[in-house]
Amino acid sequence: MNGIMKHALWAIAALVILFPSALPATPSAPQSETLTLGVFPYISANQMMEQLSPLCKRIEEALGKKVILVSAPDFMSYVERTAKGEYDLVLTAPHMGRLAEKRDGWQRIVQSGQKTAAVLLVRQESSVQRLEDLRGKKITVGNRRSITYLLAEKALTDKGIILDKDMEVIETATFSNVVQSVFLGEADIGATPTLLWDNWEHVNAEQHHQLREIFRTKPAAPSFLVMASPKTDQATIRRLIDSLLSFQDTAEGKTFFQKSQFQSFEPLDDATMESGAPFVHVLMQQK
Repeated sequence: MNGIMKHALWAIAALVILFPSALPATPSAPQSETLTLGVFPYISANQMMEQLSPLCKRIEEALGKKVILVSAPDFMSYVERTAKGEYDLVLTAPHMGRLAEKRDGWQRIVQSGQKTAAVLLVRQESSVQRLEDLRGKKITVGNRRSITYLLAEKALTDKGIILDKDMEVIETATFSNVVQSVFLGEADIGATPTLLWDNWEHVNAEQHHQLREIFRTKPAAPSFLVMASPKTDQATIRRLIDSLLSFQDTAEGKTFFQKSQFQSFEPLDDATMESGAPFVHVLMQQK
């Protein structure tokens, strides 16, 4: 079993162990007094817990209910669980949020100030200097249905390089695994969000120094949307919006936005929802 497969299996196992769907935080907490916040699996389970705990606390203070952080083993499982209403709230990707709103009636709360862009990384000693040098190389990606993958794919296509034809594609469980696989030499290049590349709390210093950026796409959409299930009443929606928009004015919020690189929470408008529309088609395809 190669290193990438081992990392993928460990990441999936961690998600199952630490994020069982709708598992109460304490046996004594009645279900009516808890809410599940479903997060799409963009980083490892441990990182997710550490990064998003302050957000859970803020929601708890706004609504007076315990918030349980949950996820899913992969993107499509997460999309399916969202559609089935297994979550009360979601921290989701823009194309997933667009689909959830249009198809299933999910309601808007806020968007992150941080925008999604893809960065292509190689090892420091790599001979690759530009996208045109990548023909015949191996690229590792977090998920083919991610906006990060689609942005990287377009950048390469614009240079006449077709993935799966001119380059071998290796899919990993999370974007954290992308960085690891390039660092270990299991792939020539990796495509990961600027959110991870620019925020090295998610990657150790040795990996940081051993990798370099050769290309960065333009931002396409917010990195994250916060949305509420169709059953959520409007008074709760309003409390959530007010609480999250003012989060950045608190000491806890300033620390959260700095560490997570979310930058801020902003109103979620029509233009933002439309920005996810060009990417929704990959969520509609069969596996």
